[in-house]
Amino acid sequence: MSVLPGVKHLISAVRTGDSQVLKQLVLAFVFTSIAISVYRSIEHPRGAIRRFAAGYVAKIDAQQKSMFQNPSGAKIGWTQLAIIFALCAVYGVVPEDFLFLIAAGVAIFPPLSVRFELAKRRAKIDDQANGFALALANALKATASIGDAMRGATDVTAAPLKQELQVVLRQVGVGSTMEEALLALSTRVQSTALDVVVSALLIGRQTGGDLPRILEGTAGSLRDLKRLEGLTDKVTRSAKQSLAVSAAVTAGIAIMLPRMFPGFLDPLRNTIKGQIYAGQMIAVYLLALYLGYRFTRKSI
Repeated sequence: MSVLPGVKHLISAVRTGDSQVLKQLVLAFVFTSIAISVYRSIEHPRGAIRRFAAGYVAKIDAQQKSMFQNPSGAKIGWTQLAIIFALCAVYGVVPEDFLFLIAAGVAIFPPLSVRFELAKRRAKIDDQANGFALALANALKATASIGDAMRGATDVTAAPLKQELQVVLRQVGVGSTMEEALLALSTRVQSTALDVVVSALLIGRQTGGDLPRILEGTAGSLRDLKRLEGLTDKVTRSAKQSLAVSAAVTAGIAIMLPRMFPGFLDPLRNTIKGQIYAGQMIAVYLLALYLGYRFTRKSI
């Protein structure tokens, strides 16, 4: 019975057109609809949220498995969700905008970190490719069996390339041909330098050439290419540093001018012509950053 007065008050408020009550009703309806939609998307096996979460976890798991790590995509996802939920709860008590920046960092940092580890591992395999080619060439001088030579080269190769070569040997041991195992290695690792070694090995086997000599030549070419990459890195690193300093100085000037000279940029903010000029300057600034980034990328 105690609920009836509240219901009557709500009905009378709606009839009289109380804007505050109507606003609360609209907000309640919107939030209820969102909550129901989120629940249905999570509860249904083919819901958008569940499919996105499953794809997110599967991608992280696949990247970690390719690095021979224990998959922890589900743990990472739940940890991110818990931290973001806690930050939202804190924002309800302390409404500070930097909490949204922290939440965004929590959302994007783990997948970027895993991707960075994968790229770092691939770069290390690139560095090991010429040494592996030379070791395989020396092993082929002592034996005519490509399998025995591969085992000998694997024993003197360090991780992470050693882990990939051991997978090749296991695949051959369970019935795959050496060509199939090497092609699977190239597809799995996606290393440019290792692709060159695998291509040289497969072509040399098919054409009946002198494999040790071919692999030695390939190793020498990869060493020269690595030396050229190092020289290019030194040149582009200096250009990138200059670009970063120029971009930071320009942005710093734009930020500090209104603080040092209040009202200095008011014509750009408060007039239509000034806003057009400001938009053009920002567009030119961003275009210059993009072109500078493109020009300082190495292309070897």
